[in-house]
Formats: sequence, C-alpha cells, structure tokens
Amino acid sequence: MSELPMLLSDLQLLRQVIASSAVGTVITDALQDDHPIVYVNPAFERLTGYPAAEIVGHNCRFLQGHSHDQPGAREIRKAMQQQQSVTVTLRNYRKDGTLFYNELSLSPVRNAAGTVTHFVGFQNDVTAREEARHHEAQVHQQLISTLNRMTDGFVSLDRDLNFVYLNAAAAAISGQRPEDFIGQHLFTIFPELAESAVFQTVQRARETGTAQSAVSYLEPFGKWIEATAYPAEDGFSVFTRDVTEHHQDQEQLRMSEDRFSKVFQASPMPIIISRLSDERFIDVNEAFLDQVGYLREEVIGRTSQETGLQVDRVDRDRIASEVSEGSPVQSREVRLHTRSGEHHDMVLSLVLVELEGEPCVVTLARDITAEKVAQRILEESEQRYRRIATELQRTLDLSLDMIASFDAAGCFVTVSEACQQILGYAPEELLGRPYLDFVHSEDQDRTAQEEVSITAGHTTITFQNRYLHRSGTVVWMEWAAVLLPGDSLMYCVARDITERRAAEEDQAYLAAIVQASQDAILGVALDGTIRSWNTGAEQLYGYAAVEAVGQSMALIVPPEFHVEESEMLERVGAGEWLNPFESVRVAKNGRQVPVLVTASPIFDLAGRVIGVSKIAQDISERQSARNEIQHLNEHLQQQLRHVIGLREIDQAIASSSDLTTTLGLILDNVAQELGADAVTLLLLDPHTLSLEYAGTRGFTKPLQGSTVRVGNSLAGEVALSRKALTVPDLQHASISPAWHEVLTRERLMTYYGAPLLAKGKVLGVMEVLHQEPFDPSVTWLETFEMLTAQAAIAVDNAQLLRELDRKNLELRLAYDETIEGWARALDLRDRETEGHSRRVTEMTVQLCQQLGLSSEKLVDVRRGALLHDIGKMGIPDAVLLKPGKLTEEEWGLMKQHPDHAVRLLSLIRFLRPALDIPQYHHEKWDGSGYPVGLKGEAIPLTARAFAVVDVYDALTSDRPYRAAWTRERTLEHIRSGAGSHFDPEVVETFFQLLGG
Repeated sequence: MSELPMLLSDLQLLRQVIASSAVGTVITDALQDDHPIVYVNPAFERLTGYPAAEIVGHNCRFLQGHSHDQPGAREIRKAMQQQQSVTVTLRNYRKDGTLFYNELSLSPVRNAAGTVTHFVGFQNDVTAREEARHHEAQVHQQLISTLNRMTDGFVSLDRDLNFVYLNAAAAAISGQRPEDFIGQHLFTIFPELAESAVFQTVQRARETGTAQSAVSYLEPFGKWIEATAYPAEDGFSVFTRDVTEHHQDQEQLRMSEDRFSKVFQASPMPIIISRLSDERFIDVNEAFLDQVGYLREEVIGRTSQETGLQVDRVDRDRIASEVSEGSPVQSREVRLHTRSGEHHDMVLSLVLVELEGEPCVVTLARDITAEKVAQRILEESEQRYRRIATELQRTLDLSLDMIASFDAAGCFVTVSEACQQILGYAPEELLGRPYLDFVHSEDQDRTAQEEVSITAGHTTITFQNRYLHRSGTVVWMEWAAVLLPGDSLMYCVARDITERRAAEEDQAYLAAIVQASQDAILGVALDGTIRSWNTGAEQLYGYAAVEAVGQSMALIVPPEFHVEESEMLERVGAGEWLNPFESVRVAKNGRQVPVLVTASPIFDLAGRVIGVSKIAQDISERQSARNEIQHLNEHLQQQLRHVIGLREIDQAIASSSDLTTTLGLILDNVAQELGADAVTLLLLDPHTLSLEYAGTRGFTKPLQGSTVRVGNSLAGEVALSRKALTVPDLQHASISPAWHEVLTRERLMTYYGAPLLAKGKVLGVMEVLHQEPFDPSVTWLETFEMLTAQAAIAVDNAQLLRELDRKNLELRLAYDETIEGWARALDLRDRETEGHSRRVTEMTVQLCQQLGLSSEKLVDVRRGALLHDIGKMGIPDAVLLKPGKLTEEEWGLMKQHPDHAVRLLSLIRFLRPALDIPQYHHEKWDGSGYPVGLKGEAIPLTARAFAVVDVYDALTSDRPYRAAWTRERTLEHIRSGAGSHFDPEVVETFFQLLGG
C-alpha cells in the first residue's frame, strides 16, 4: 500500500503532461470492435474543432470524410491488426469542413499480461509541410522537363552509384529508355565502366570534392563520350556528350547538377523534466536527445544555459518566473541550439509538478522549424524557381566551353560565362548583338553558309571558324549547333581549339627539330621494330634511314644487351618514363659505341602507349674521362686511408700508454693498407737477444714457440742485419721445420720483413706475408716502411714511459721514506706520543677511504697525518716537554704549532695538498677550535676525520700524567662530542669502521 501514493502521483503527473501537451492526443479502446475514442486532450479539440463530448465513443475515421481508402488509412488498419506502431500522414477535415494534413503517430498500449488494451495517437498539423512538398514536386517536375529538353545527357547517381535520374539524351546514348535505369547499379547495367575513365572521373570527384571531366571510349555504346562529374552531398551528377566524331583528349564539359532535397521527418515529441530551484535537468526522453544531438550524460544535472541549448536569458527567466507562480505555460515559442550548432524553433508547454516532495517543471517541446520553413517556401516559391533556373545557368557557366543560343536574326540570346575566358567579352556585352560582328572577316561568309545549312533542315552540324578576341588576337573555335523542332532558337556549343591547332603546327616544327638533332633519335614500335630514324642516328650508327627503318633493334643492340632492351620496351610499354641509363650499341662498321639512352612512351589520342621514343647520345669521350677520374679517385682514397691510418696510430702513440693496444692498431692498419694475409710483430729482448711475438694478425691458430733467437729464422736475420728482407717464394727458403709447418698450414707464399729501428737501436721486426705471389709497388713499399717506422716509435715511446714510471715510483718511495723519518723524529722528541703518528696515519687513511675519498687523495691524507704535528718543531722544549699544566702564555705558544706547520710545509710543492690535516686538525665542529675557528663543513673533511682519530689514539694511549682510557669510555667520550667537537657523520662512519 506504501507504493499507491507514488503511483497516484505518477498517474496525476502523466495526466497533467498529456493535458498540457501542444500535440493532439487521442486514446481508443482496443478491446471494443470499432475502437471507439475514450479520451482526447485539449490540443486535439483545438486541432479538429470537435469538443470531446461530441467525439468520445466514435471511431476516428469520421475525420477523413469520404477519403477512407487513402494510403495512410490502409497503413493504420494494417498496424492495428498487427498490433504495431505506425506514423502516417492523413487528409482530415475539421468540424468546419476545412481540409488539413494530419501527421498521426499511433502506438499500442499493453497491460501487464501483454494484451493490447488501447491505442494512443499523437496528431500534428503538417498542412504547411505537405503543401510545401507539393510545391517542391511541381518545381522538380519543371526542372525535369528542362533537363529532358537538353541535347546533352544528364545522369544523377546516389553515393552507391545507383541511377536516380537520367534524361532522354543520356538514355539515347545507350539506346534504352530512362525507366530501364532507375534504381539499377551503374556496374549492373554497364560492368565494363568499372575500368573506364568515366568511372575514374566520378572517383576523383568523390575524392577531391570538385568537378572532374574526362573523355573515354565506352565499349557498351561504341561511342566516345565526354563526361563531367559533379559531387553532391547525396551522390553525383554527370553530364555526358557524344563526341564520337572528334576523338579529342581532355574535352571537358561542366554541366549543371541539381540537388533534390528531402523533407526532414519530424521526430516524436521531446519531453524534459527539470528542478524548479536550479533549472537543472532531472530527466529527458530519447526524442529530446535525438532532437538536440546530446548524450544523456551530457545534459543530466546541467541547465539549458550550461549546455548551450537556450542562450536567450531574458526569455528563459521570463518562462521560469511564470512557471514558478504555478500557472501552466502554453505554446511558448523559443529557439534552441543543438550540439551541432543548428538553431531549431520550438513550441514549449510547461507545467509545475511535485516529484518526491520537490517542485519540478515538465516541459513538452514541438519542433516547428519545418513549419516555418514550409511557410517561407510557400511565400518564396516563385523566387525558388528563379533561383533554380539561376543555379542551372550557373552550372552551365562552369563549363569551359561557350554555350550560347541565337535567334533567327543571328543575335545572341543567351551565352555562358566561358565567353569571358575565350573571347574576352562579358556575357552582357554579347547579348542582343549579331554573332557575325565577332567572326574573323575571312570566315564570315562561310559561317553564314553554315547557319543557312542548319536552318534548311540539317539537325546538327559541326564546323570550325575564327573569332576575334577583344584584344584583337585570333581564336579558333569549333562549333556544334542544333536547331530543335518547333523552336526558333539555335543552340550552340563552342570550344576554343586555338591551342590544339597550335599543337599541330608545333608537331611539324618538332619533326624538323628531331631531324636536325645531332643525337640519335629513334621511334620504336612495342615489338622492337624501328619506325623512325633521324640524321643523328645515321651519323652515330652508320646506317641510312632506308636501311634501318623496318628492322629490329637487334640491328644495333649487341646480343648481351637483348634482355635489357626487352625489359626496357616492356616497362615503357606500360607507360613508364625511364631515367637516362648507359648502354652499348653496335655501329655498321662493328664498333661498339657507349651511349646514354633516354626512353619515353609515345601515346595515341586515346592515351594508349603505341611506341617508344629513344634518344641516344655518344658518351665515348665522357666515359674515358670518367674512368680516369675513377682511377684517380681510387688512388686518392687509398692515400687518404693511409693518412687516416697514420693519424690514428699517431693519436694512439700520443694518448695511450698501453703498448698492446697501440701495436694492435698498427697491425690492423698494416693488414688493411698492405692487403696482407698475415702480419706479425716481434719485440727484441736486449738481455736475452731473442725476439718475442707481441702481436699477430691473420693466423688461424696461435703461433707455437713464440721466441726467436737473433740470427735464426727469417725474423732473426732481419734483426741481425738491420735491413729489410724479401722472400718471393717461401717454399725454397731456409727456415726451421716448425716455421715451415706454420707456413704450410696457413698457405703463405711470400714474405716481407723489416726491422723496427729507433735512435740507432733495433727494437723488433715487422713481418708481412701473402698467400699468393705478390710483386709490391713502390707505393706499397713506402707504406710498409712508414708503418714500420710508426711501430718503432710506438715501441720506443712505451719503453721510455715504462722507465719514467719506474723512476717516478722510486722518487715517491723516497719522498714517503723522508716523511716517515720526520714523523719518527717528532715521536723521539716527544716520547709521550711515541708511535702515535704511525697509528693515527693508518687509522685516518682507513676512515677517509670509508668516507669515499679517492686513492689519489688518500696519498695526501697519509702524508698530512704523518706530519700533523710537524709544527711542534717550532715550540720550545720547555713548553713542549713541560710535565705540568701549561700557563696561559705557554698554551698560546702551543696553539701556534699549526701555523708553524703551514710555514714549513707550504714551501714544499708536493706537500701543499697535504696541509689540511696539519693546519686544521684542532678545529672543532662548533667553531671553538684553533687556529682559525672554522665551523661545520668549512673545516676540510680530512681534518674532521683526523680530529676523531687523533682524540681516540690519545685517550687510548698511556700518558705520564694519566693511564690509558678503555675503548668503551673513549668511544662514549667521542659520541658525546659529536655535534660540538666532532662532525656527527664522521663519528658515525668511525664507529662503523670500528665495528661498533
């Protein structure tokens, strides 16, 4: 029972919605035989003029008068029998007898068991729309009549290439009736058109969105047809013309197209529910979404202003104010903006209701945009017809040909815009003037005779004459004229053929130029037969034209180039333009002539390839020069590789102390630059007088017995003689069995060895071996000598660097021993700290390493730690060795020892980097230390680390005035000093180092 109030509320809401609707609503009882009316709303009463009391209980058919058998009535009866929804348009009569067109949307209403109990109908007055549609049909018929009187064919196709319309002229081209085409697919009737230029024109029009023209031979008709395709929103319009007699390329005729409009079908009534308080949408029906184009989630929870539906705020606020007062708002006209930006004129009816305790507004909307458009159509029907005629003329004006009509006196009646382009005159300058005024004086009589011929009964004629352009230049025109039976006007289409006639003259000039060219110019059929042969060909090949024409290209093409010639003919025959390529031809005297050949296709008027144009130029001298340049370039590249290789070796010698890497680079360059199959490099040990292999290239296995005595084997002979050695044939050389086995395994035949000499000393031997007999050039020997010298320099530099490193190491050891001696001397002076320097040095180095210092920096840390108290050498013994407490003055002297250390050590350059510990190891983290009073990270890290180690060693060592502290007590003291005396992070690292 708790749901009953809600159901009653919903029922009341529905009644209010229907009663306030601007659309006529009628409900009939489907359970009774004649479906009597049980309910009509006020809008229905206003629409029909009948009050509800007069029509309830009757069938709605009385509104149809005597037109019970109209198509809409039959559809209604069928839908009611099948219990389905239907929307129809009916001719109805009001109570006063006036006719109106009624759009009825009828739907069945079912009960919970699915049984149809009622039918509900929504009625709209669409009289204006139907009258506009009737007028459109009249205009359409007038346009069809105009198109059917045209001599050119006109075809309208939809987007799927189905025939929508074609005029009599278009049907006549194929010899069929127009009705045989309507609704048929283009390729169903003419499958051959799928590959034709006509269909390609339609495709290009679709892709580019612009008019496209083409001329093509259509096999189904046996005719040449010029077609111009115009794209439209709903398909294509194609103008066709029979140009069989002309066979001309690129003839275009831009014919007019007509766009047949379709009446937009009204959607069911949109309904909106919104809150009164904030005007936000609570719910909308599908009809509303279809009307405005928004998704449901895009409007729910938003206002009409936020969605942009209703932008007139004054109108919106006025309606909201009236609704909030509680009175329904009936038939209020507003303008709504759809998502796509369109404007729709709507009639709104609003009523205030309460939903779930909250006041809401129910809005019913009816789109009257079509009705307004229909009213404008009725008012402007005559203007529309004129605009259509104007558009048709404008379409004709798009044609590149001049389309004109003449009266019996030979004066212009109409003329298209093309006259401006062709003759330089605007159409209005020609209208009413005799055409003979513009014809060349020499052609006026002949042109007048043509006019007499057509008026005498010749239906259509075609002729050419000369017109005078406004500028005075001559324009050649080709005319097609027709005189329609019963019509006093003569209709003509004229085309500017000035360029075509000029092209024919140019062709004659071109033939003369070809004949005079010094290059060989041939015309060749697709089967390889020579068709033309100019003077240049006679001079190049030695054959006269009478000897060559009619012969196969095999006459001048060598057998080894027959395949190339065949492939060339095939490619050009497919329409390809070949880039110039080099080939060889045979002259009459048997001499082979290198030529540069250019080949291009020859087309006929239909665009088909019928032959090949070939131009051959003698490039004998050019080829010789190119070969010379190539030879010089190869030589230059080789020299450049030599220079680059030497530079890489120089860089390796200068930048790398790794002799193995440098020698490897040298061996790679030797193998590459000298084309060696195997390379070895041996270094001399002056102590053992033996040669050891430092590197090899090209051997499949490592060399066994890698030591060679000086004087033995080929390398030993080179080292002993200090001269290069060449062995052309190793099979006959005096070598050891082991070396002979290696040479046999590697199939090495020739040998070249050279000593590595530097500063008069033999440093080693370079060996180069080949698997084939080899006769070296002077350049090769110079390169070998250069690379050998580079190897000697590299070895000498490496030996010098090793010796220098050894001396540096000895010097560093001497420095460190001296410093350790100073530290021991300090310990001997101050016996209380004996061994202190050594211990703190080792621990400080470990701590700094833990803190991340580099190995190079640790060297300075070690030296600084050893010399941390070197400044005490400047402190008097009475102060330094005093057993008791120092006075303030004595303590002031003691604090000067860091400054003494700076003055002493700063004079020694290699000890300057080690000054941080001697100078700052008494500074404290909080800034209370000496000698400078540095604070925090301003104290060098090495000094902060040493301060911790120094205190740790001092407290854990015995002193005359106290015993050593325990390790635990000392660590606790250091931890308590973190943040005041010591760096906390250093203290933490120190504890990690000690494992606690």
